[in-house]
Amino acid sequence: MEAHSTIQKRELIDWISSIEDEVILNKIVTIKRETTFNFEEEFKKGISVDDFKERTTKYLKSLPWKE
Repeated sequence: MEAHSTIQKRELIDWISSIEDEVILNKIVTIKRETTFNFEEEFKKGISVDDFKERTTKYLKSLPWKE
């Protein structure tokens, strides 16, 4: 398992080294800076089930369905 992890890390290093797009590099830096993930805090930022249902229904009704 450890060898597989080492291979994945090497592949990521090679891939990152080849990136020239500044937008992608900035996204990678942002990910790197995220040191912790607080599920409880992120959950508070989410939407309720009712809100999700309402948004989904509204979106589906807005699609140009063929009859």
